[in-house]
Amino acid sequence: MSIGTKRQPPFTGPEFAVRREGFDPYFDKPLPRSTFHDLVNRGTIIPMKGLKGFYKLNESLCRMGLKPVPSLPGATRERTQEEIVRLAFSLIDPGLFPVPSWLLSEAAILGRDGDHAALLAGKHAPHVEALASAQEKIHYPQGVLDASVVPDEVEGRD
Repeated sequence: MSIGTKRQPPFTGPEFAVRREGFDPYFDKPLPRSTFHDLVNRGTIIPMKGLKGFYKLNESLCRMGLKPVPSLPGATRERTQEEIVRLAFSLIDPGLFPVPSWLLSEAAILGRDGDHAALLAGKHAPHVEALASAQEKIHYPQGVLDASVVPDEVEGRD
């Protein structure tokens, strides 16, 4: 008779997408890079889908037997719709749509913002890829941005 493994229920609280360094405050000494990647390979630390280099903080902490955190030590701010759209298009084609500058210096983003960007990328990727020229592809995100900020008075007109 085999011994069953104890499965943890899925984490349901707030989630944060953090870079590798985002785990450092939760340990006495920062995790060595090799140890961190061993934990990723074992499935203890969970990568964020669609966001290369970011990991799910609270779900990973739970899998390590630590308590989830309600907020990050440094205040993570909510991103604007424009910032999320620009992140989404950088996921589609980083060659045409450079990574937003705020992401390069950001240690963490809210999990829902990262999920939102990944969903937008999945929705718009087929349309962008169907366009013939790079010029058309570059102009496509502007239409998405314009549509996301339509004023209320315009929406109410007949």
